[in-house]
Amino acid sequence: MKKYTKGFTLIELLVVIAIIGILSSVVLVSLNTARSKAKDARVIAGVQQLRTAFESGYTGSAYPDLVDDAIATTAGTTTAINQLVADIHAQGGLLIIRTDAAVATRYLIAGRLVSDTTKAFCVASDGTTNTATTSTIAAGNIGGGC
Repeated sequence: MKKYTKGFTLIELLVVIAIIGILSSVVLVSLNTARSKAKDARVIAGVQQLRTAFESGYTGSAYPDLVDDAIATTAGTTTAINQLVADIHAQGGLLIIRTDAAVATRYLIAGRLVSDTTKAFCVASDGTTNTATTSTIAAGNIGGGC
């Protein structure tokens, strides 16, 4: 007569635990990649919103609130621009601003990407948008765009 027992054997339980462990490690690796790409998307959106803010304030001869490597701290600087800059920094991105003179008639704004710190998303006053290396942007070539 056969004796039937209820439940799982130790081998079956160990196999299931091993499979769950492997699947969870794959998910965690994918999750970290997705998080850094989401931060990149926020940096890119912030840079594009900065471009919109500066273009909407263009007077025909100069862009407002811009100085080389920074947002001007004059009375014309808006809270919205400061919030965009703070958000880019909070994501781990670095904001780079290049202008051609003390009164900005041309600009290049770049936000360093979180997933690859050697690359940055940049926009220029000539309408160029591109992903470039940070060394190219740091050189300050604003005449040729990004």
